Amino acid sequence: MEFINEFVYFVIKPFDGDKHLYCSGVNINRFSAITKGRHRLGQNPAVKGLQSLNNDIRALIISNNATPETLKNLSCQHVNPLKDELWYSESFIIYKYIETLGEQIKKFAPSELLKKIFRAMLLNETVPENLSSGEFVRYLYEVSKKLSISL
Repeated sequence: MEFINEFVYFVIKPFDGDKHLYCSGVNINRFSAITKGRHRLGQNPAVKGLQSLNNDIRALIISNNATPETLKNLSCQHVNPLKDELWYSESFIIYKYIETLGEQIKKFAPSELLKKIFRAMLLNETVPENLSSGEFVRYLYEVSKKLSISL
């Protein structure tokens, strides 16, 4: 499962035997153009949104009879689509992963992440559901224009 663009990524790939690696990340450079000045110092909404979302993803995994497990030193650096920008990422292992779980995450994660980010920024923005990766990018550029900020 992959959902990758210049703002975010959500990837699940085979890892070791029956294990799968879940990687998610937000591009702090890209989101800071939208979030800048709209949050408290040190409280980056994109980072906080991803952290909160990953708890929801873990709950979704458990509800599908799979098991998430945190392991130290898991790296998602191979996923970052823009190498020269600052990314915040999170990762964990999934046991008993099935493809339908990946599709559920792919539909849920992008829009839910934006809802969390906008809520933290106190923006009353309606977030479309089930966006493709390209639609997601176009939507964020529209939000940026609406906020009169250039990316």
